[in-house]
Amino acid sequence: MSSLKQLEILDLSHNSFSGPAWPALSGLASIQSLNLSGNGFSGELPDFANHPSLIALNTSNNGFSGELHFQSCNSSSVGLRVLDLSMNHLVGGLDGIEKCGKSLLQLHLEMNSLSGGLPESLYLLSSLQQLSLSGNNFSGSLSQNLSNLSGLKNLLISGNRFSGPIPDVFGSLPQLEQLATHTNLFSGPIPSSLALCPSLRLLDLRNNSLSGSINLDFTRLPLLATLDIASNHFSGPLPDTLSGCLELRILSLAKNRFSGEVPASYGKLRSLSFLSLSNNSITNLSGALSILQQCNDLSTLILAKNFRGEELPGNISGLNNLTVLGLGNCGLSGEVPPWMLNCPKLEVLDLSWNRLSGAIPSWIGKMANLFYLDLSNNTLTGEIPKSLSELGSLYSLNSNSLNTSSSSGIPLYVKRNQSSSGLQYNQVSNFPPSIYLSNNRINGTIPPEIGRLIRLHVLDLSSNNITGTIPSSLSG
Repeated sequence: MSSLKQLEILDLSHNSFSGPAWPALSGLASIQSLNLSGNGFSGELPDFANHPSLIALNTSNNGFSGELHFQSCNSSSVGLRVLDLSMNHLVGGLDGIEKCGKSLLQLHLEMNSLSGGLPESLYLLSSLQQLSLSGNNFSGSLSQNLSNLSGLKNLLISGNRFSGPIPDVFGSLPQLEQLATHTNLFSGPIPSSLALCPSLRLLDLRNNSLSGSINLDFTRLPLLATLDIASNHFSGPLPDTLSGCLELRILSLAKNRFSGEVPASYGKLRSLSFLSLSNNSITNLSGALSILQQCNDLSTLILAKNFRGEELPGNISGLNNLTVLGLGNCGLSGEVPPWMLNCPKLEVLDLSWNRLSGAIPSWIGKMANLFYLDLSNNTLTGEIPKSLSELGSLYSLNSNSLNTSSSSGIPLYVKRNQSSSGLQYNQVSNFPPSIYLSNNRINGTIPPEIGRLIRLHVLDLSSNNITGTIPSSLSG
């Protein structure tokens, strides 16, 4: 390419190139935008010292290795604006990042093996709009000088080992749209200054050691669409001001220490499609379902490990769009209520690890989309209803309903025994078509009609009082 001295834009992305990218690129003296992403290039990063016009460099998703360096910033006389070195095998830290200067708008370094703390010089990049460091081994704390990055829109630092409090400086970042700090070691409260970011759409703080009550004024975040603060140590009541986030679609408050009832104002969250409150100390299941039935778009509802000792309510309506209902490990009593038949889109139903009694209702067979049923570890009696063989998603090869739910991107868990943390499924489509009836008081024989369920992956009838023979139809 040494003869292409006037070439300004070169895009070789998403091919099958391999080997070193240099010296083939050495002659591109006028290059402004170079995209090598999605190939198999290897070796150390090329030295772009002879490319003074370089504005955008993307080498993501390759096999580049060795120490991270910023020669491409140093060589650009016009000022590099986009630097994407993500998804490689780079090591080292961010020393020398100041070479990129105040022209840099986007810095993508995610999914490498970078380590160390963030140098103070990083906060001199005052024009930075996107900073993505997720999936590395960075450690240490975030500096108060984060406030210098006043134009920042996306701050993505998940999957590292950052610790200490999240600096309460977001009043200086009014354009922030996405903040993702999940899977780190952050502690302390949620910064109250996040309420001064009116453009915030995603706030993902899950899987840290954050604590305290939620004092963030969500009414000042009208565009918030995703809030995930699961797997922390938050306590106190559920935040009532969330009702002001009318664009909220995904809400996960699971695995914390919240207590009290679901606020009546949550019925205003008409855009809500995914809600997980599992593993808290929430009370009044009947009230919660009555409130949440006002959320017309609600499709995934996980309430496991709450409502201790309560009875499963028998007259709920309005949850017509539910595809996933998780009420496992709540200690609920009573019979399986018929209102679930009014959830025609239900695909996953988990009522395991409760104290439910009575017979398995025959109407379950009318739930055409149901492909994952878990009634295990209860005190159910009677025989296995033949109507289970009528579950359309489990016997019809022409059924289009199996595993079609959209995913929120938030993991779902199934608890198979008391000592484990549970199996993780990253989306509904990962659930294996299953019927779990184990550890009950079911008697009688296995209906031979069960052999019709040719799509079934798991049939667990263990630890019951079932008699007779194994029907030969199960070979189907």
